[in-house]
Amino acid sequence: MISNEISDIAYCLWQKGWAEASAGNISVNITEDLKINLKDFEKFPVIKLSKSYTFLKNNCLVITASGSRMIDIAYGSDKYLLILYITEKANEYRLFGISPSGKLIKPEFKPTTELATHLSIHNLIKKKGLQEKALLHTHCTELISLTHLKNFSNKKFLNKTLFNMHPEVRLFIPDGVGLVPYMDSGTEKIASQTLKEFEKHKIVIWEKHGCLAIGKTLTEAFDYMDIISKAAKIYFTINN
Repeated sequence: MISNEISDIAYCLWQKGWAEASAGNISVNITEDLKINLKDFEKFPVIKLSKSYTFLKNNCLVITASGSRMIDIAYGSDKYLLILYITEKANEYRLFGISPSGKLIKPEFKPTTELATHLSIHNLIKKKGLQEKALLHTHCTELISLTHLKNFSNKKFLNKTLFNMHPEVRLFIPDGVGLVPYMDSGTEKIASQTLKEFEKHKIVIWEKHGCLAIGKTLTEAFDYMDIISKAAKIYFTINN
């Protein structure tokens, strides 16, 4: 079950120190797995979006709630996992939770403040016909530290260093990482800049903030982050 994988990854993030307080967010496209009649969604109110996500119409995402703590999700607080259904119009959604018995229920929370970024990236994935379904954003300590150093605000230099630090980077992430200059999170602007980087990469670093990764599964997205963070850790180890 997807909730079990989310709980497992949430625990890994917390254990690594990558999810302080309510840091980090997760979304997974579960359209093919959610066996619920679309008519069941109609009792939940429609919420307008600021733009259309054409390729996500009639799609369902499980997404973490705003203010949720990964440690709570890790220990089974499913109330922080929301189901977001993009309607046929593609510029609005319905939001609900699922009870332990499988019934649709009124959500207690709003979706993550990074909703625009999540929807933009999932829309791109569907547009390009990619197999990735999961998106993970967290605060990888080593990567945040790396982008505080002057030279690492240069994408080319950043990738060259990561490739040279650890052969697994080139093996598993041959396209390297994208880089978004520091800007306020939770905005359409950062969503737009991040989307451009995901056109060529499966991992994107937000300067001085954290990292995002997509994968066929949430575990795969986490593994990509783990490899990149290990490379950054090696850099600090040999330059200490």
